[in-house]
Amino acid sequence: MQKILITGGSGFIGNHIAKYISQCGHEAVMPSSRELNVMQKEDWDAWKGQNIKHVLHLAGKTFVPESWEKPEEFFRTNGIGTLNAVSFCRDEKIGMTYVSAYIYGQPKENPIPESAEARPDNPYAKSKYIGEEICEFFGKHFDLNITVLRLFNVYGSGQNKRFLIPSVISQVLGEETMIIVKDLKPKRDYVYIDDVCRAIALSIQKTQGYHLFNIGSGKSYSVHEIIEKVQKAAGTSKTVISEKSCRKNEVNDVTADIKLIRDAWGWKPEITIETGLLRCVEDVR
Repeated sequence: MQKILITGGSGFIGNHIAKYISQCGHEAVMPSSRELNVMQKEDWDAWKGQNIKHVLHLAGKTFVPESWEKPEEFFRTNGIGTLNAVSFCRDEKIGMTYVSAYIYGQPKENPIPESAEARPDNPYAKSKYIGEEICEFFGKHFDLNITVLRLFNVYGSGQNKRFLIPSVISQVLGEETMIIVKDLKPKRDYVYIDDVCRAIALSIQKTQGYHLFNIGSGKSYSVHEIIEKVQKAAGTSKTVISEKSCRKNEVNDVTADIKLIRDAWGWKPEITIETGLLRCVEDVR
């Protein structure tokens, strides 16, 4: 059993990974933001000498639309917070997993490999990429054991309704007579939270040196397809209305190339989109 420090443990992914690694036999330590403000180095110092064996760094600002309204907050939290996390791991001589995000912008190819050019086109993605660069520099120049996981679109039980899938499920199961979304066309690679947890847990065991992996399903689905699958899982046939509103710098289609982590660590997704959506529907019911 290892003592694992999880920043952002109260968030969607944090909650799930804490339960998952506890089931794997680890001790999950999840300080609140009051106990550990990731932007305050003195807060990190208070955790030194606590026999922490690995850090899962999830804390940060995450919602793309909000990042356009408050870019400074995203850069401060996701940049300085990651620098402090890496510095803590360097001082304690322990490994770290940095949970990153989609940073490729409008892809030139699909599926997108880790070697593709990083072209973050919103403040959230840019702030996460800055965190990646910090991790890479410390990993390669200070010999730290760091894994960066670029998560594509994660979904699952307990996710905030401002994200697409929980929003659709809420409308499908609610009293609304129709389902309203901004745009039906964009396609995304959706990966179920349990598969993400398996990848993060693997990183605790296997991180040696510096690693960078995509985490996705290897398939993409449009908003329209997601609504159809949710309605099938729920047994409904509500009318769907598109506002035909395109987000700033909208990406049309993304699919993760996941061969690198499959070949290196043997990870691959096990939950199909149909199974994952059915679980989400049943959880809400």
